Amino acid sequence: MRTFFFHKWFLFVSFIALAFPVTIHGQPLLFENYSSEQGLSQNSCYAIAQDAEGFMWFGTQDGLNRYDGKTFKYYLPQNSIGNKLPSNYISSLFFDKSKNLLWVGTLLGTCLYDPARDSLVRVHELFPFATRLEKEAVKKIVSFQANEYWFITYSNGLLLLNTATKSITSFFDDAINNDQVNSIVQHNGKIVAALLQKIFYLLPDASTYKIQPILTEHSFPEIKELFSYRNSLWIGTQSEGCFFVDDLDGQNSVIHPFKTNTDGIGCFIADATGKLWIGTRGNGILQYDPDKGTIQTATHDRYDSRSPGKNFVLSLFKDRQGIIWCGLSGSGLAKYDPLKYQFNAISNEPSNPNSLPDNMIFDIYKSRDGSYYVGTQNQGIAEWNITTNQFHTYSASTKIGVVNNTIYDMTEDDKDNLWIASWGGLMQLDRKRKHISYKENKELLTSKKLYGIIKLQKADSLFITGENGPAFFSLKDQRWVSLPANIAWTSAYKGRFMFEDENNILWICTVGAGLVKYDYQNSSFEIIEPVKKYSIYVRHLMQDGGLFWLATDNGIVLYDFKKNVVIKNLLLNTVGNSNVCYAVQKDNDGYYWVSTNTGIYKIDPRTYAVQNYNMGNGLSFLEYNTSSTFKETDGTLLFGGVGGITKFDPSALKENNFSPSPLITAIVVNDAPLQSNVAPSRITNLSFNHKQNFITLYFAVNNFSNQNNNQFSYRLEGLTDNWTNCGNRNFATYTSLPPGDYVFQLRSANSDGKWSEEISTLTFTIHPPWWQTWWFWTAAIALFAGLITWFVRKRIQVIRREATLKQKIAETEMMALRAQMNPHFIFNSLNSIREMILHNENKEASHFLSKFAQLIRMTLTQSGQSFISLRNTIEYLYRYVEMEQVRNAYFTCRILADDELEPDETMLPPMLIQPFIENAIWHGTSGSNKNINITIDFKKEGTQLVCYIEDNGIGIIRALENRKRTGNEHQPVGIINIQSRINLLNEKYKLKSSVTVEDKTALPAYNDTGTLVTLRLPLEIVER
Repeated sequence: MRTFFFHKWFLFVSFIALAFPVTIHGQPLLFENYSSEQGLSQNSCYAIAQDAEGFMWFGTQDGLNRYDGKTFKYYLPQNSIGNKLPSNYISSLFFDKSKNLLWVGTLLGTCLYDPARDSLVRVHELFPFATRLEKEAVKKIVSFQANEYWFITYSNGLLLLNTATKSITSFFDDAINNDQVNSIVQHNGKIVAALLQKIFYLLPDASTYKIQPILTEHSFPEIKELFSYRNSLWIGTQSEGCFFVDDLDGQNSVIHPFKTNTDGIGCFIADATGKLWIGTRGNGILQYDPDKGTIQTATHDRYDSRSPGKNFVLSLFKDRQGIIWCGLSGSGLAKYDPLKYQFNAISNEPSNPNSLPDNMIFDIYKSRDGSYYVGTQNQGIAEWNITTNQFHTYSASTKIGVVNNTIYDMTEDDKDNLWIASWGGLMQLDRKRKHISYKENKELLTSKKLYGIIKLQKADSLFITGENGPAFFSLKDQRWVSLPANIAWTSAYKGRFMFEDENNILWICTVGAGLVKYDYQNSSFEIIEPVKKYSIYVRHLMQDGGLFWLATDNGIVLYDFKKNVVIKNLLLNTVGNSNVCYAVQKDNDGYYWVSTNTGIYKIDPRTYAVQNYNMGNGLSFLEYNTSSTFKETDGTLLFGGVGGITKFDPSALKENNFSPSPLITAIVVNDAPLQSNVAPSRITNLSFNHKQNFITLYFAVNNFSNQNNNQFSYRLEGLTDNWTNCGNRNFATYTSLPPGDYVFQLRSANSDGKWSEEISTLTFTIHPPWWQTWWFWTAAIALFAGLITWFVRKRIQVIRREATLKQKIAETEMMALRAQMNPHFIFNSLNSIREMILHNENKEASHFLSKFAQLIRMTLTQSGQSFISLRNTIEYLYRYVEMEQVRNAYFTCRILADDELEPDETMLPPMLIQPFIENAIWHGTSGSNKNINITIDFKKEGTQLVCYIEDNGIGIIRALENRKRTGNEHQPVGIINIQSRINLLNEKYKLKSSVTVEDKTALPAYNDTGTLVTLRLPLEIVER
């Protein structure tokens, strides 16, 4: 008896929950809207379908649209791809999985879309016996079993197309009912059809169906739609809401009205969680939860872009991901993605005076008794009832004079008073009296423009930071106290967040000095240099065991405060992009969450893998504020930013596990779309000529959950083995591809970074021109091989002959230069011997002739050598000087060599120096003064042998003037020969030697006249 009573009571309660659901006002249903602004052809969407490849299809009042998550491709009777549409007014869409065809119903007839060919086809092209359908105005197309298709027409009743028997059967085609069929559905294995007021079974009868009325005693008010849901038949009407019928086949069938506070019901759909969605004709979208007996309503809100664009619903559809698509009248589409808006946004609502007063949030604070407060930029401090989401603003905190006051930080004293750091100074909020007072000190600069505040654990004081540095405020004495004089704090260090550890050390996050350690009990101050190396901007700190997680302008810095060492610098974005971090929190599962300028990031502490959540994931804004965060005891995280407060439970966030393979949607060759009777996604191999080498491939992935965060990666084997990650960009372009075989490989990742298991491929070949074929090259190689061989051999012969000739020429020139000096010297010496004989100086002439013979012998010996030793050079110069002194007794000569020089190891070309001595004797003196002193010094300077030849004669400048005056402008042959020899020696032996001749009057280091010759030679000479 008790069991029976309980069963009846349960049924009664269930009926009450169904018939009288409760409207709830929790987290609203939020949508993404698509209209003509996003590319939809028209803004009234009457029909929705999805094909086997995942493309979404939308039938509008002006055209058929295909959507791939990136762009809308629309078909119109007026364009080439849509010219087989009977009408631009699309009334119905149905995708037949068994035949992989999309049926398209319009106001002027039906056609089909064939995905394999990526083109529309007329009905008679596939079903010649069904030509009639090409002219029938269709309301709805549906199929419940293979080969059977039901068409609800506007004026010819209900049609059944059977492709197996090749027949069309009509139902309700009499004059009374032919325009009253509105819906058809399969319910509990039976087909149910609805006219305006009545419903009927269509029961199998041999090769056709027979009509059987249902609920004959009841007349419904203008039935619009039927839907089978949880063993009940739901009936939507155009004027009196909707009804549901239990036990439709039983004798005790009961029709229950469903109270929705709306009159017109246009469509139904059930989502993946079992909830029923109801599209109304003017009152928005309803979501009914039968388990809780609640209804949630989504209506258009002009202040919220996430609400439906309009309230009149024309169609509902659930895709393969569980996303609900809502076709609206006048605003296109509203898409409900269960994974989209998982982050609760709390922001200012212009029409709600109790909403968040200002969207710029700098602080979120929870008092010890559980009260919440937020600090804003322009509206002061607001108390937040987190249950009702209502805010109460303290008007006394909103302005300082006429200037808006900004609240940056809050803390609480032992008496439950709230102390507030604001741009206008220090405020005290007496929470019991709801009274705000300012604690001013006009003489103390640090009491103004405040950023941070903390109640010290071991002192009855507040520590406060601001634009002009920190200070203390004594709670006991109610007065400001300056920082001790030994603390080297400058106004360049601006404290933004403070944390006091278990040892009562104050850690201050600053802008300017990075992280600062302050022991206020022992008055010691330290800038943490290891942290400062990474960033001088530290905005927030979170302790996790022995580590500080620091939010800096250079990513997250993990600092071991016991060892005073940074163990990791984690950049959330690639180098070159913003890595500013504002706040960091750790959730109950051990993951870290960071607010930034580019959204919120989740960090896996085991791998340091980073996942970004942005507006594509449902955030209402991207930019957050310094240290504006709070963590609830249940794990809920709150971050404040420029668009209000983001609130979410990390453990409740659902991941997107759906990651289908990407599809190639278009192939463009040389800026022209590829013409093919096969859909681009189904092409596997292509062949091009050598001129068709400018190729662009467009692609898509039909993953509509947070689709803006989908990613693509591709590579072209045959060109490169490296993958290119192109983000959300959906095309790849290759220019001037050389002939060859290529394989384009494409993969995609969903919004949570999960890559598709399969890689989509397209193989294509670019054939070479005839002159690049193998047979042409074989003939060319055979033809030119002999010519190349002959040319190489001839060239080698020419090079060898030229090299031999150059060698002989160089040696001949060297010998000629050496020989050129000998006649000059012999001529002068023989003149001297002649003069002695004429003056009967026979003894002197004999001695001079002996010296001359030795010198000639040395000259002949050395002239055949490329290089001689320094010792032989000096000996030769002594012999030469002796000869000249016999001829000219008015000059003196000194020759010295550095001790560092090895006289037998140091080598230099022969007869390089003698011409300079001769030139000094014969051109460095004047007619009135034949006296001249010549010094020759051999020195070692680094890796060079330097020879200085200096005289105190008239100098080279005056000598040249004398020649011009006497008309003798002939240049000394010896000097010219020396320069030529130097050039030849440099060329042949790579000596890098040089010679300079300078007048001493032009040199600052000399006060007398004369000439300085500097000859530089390498110490190491390699004979070739």
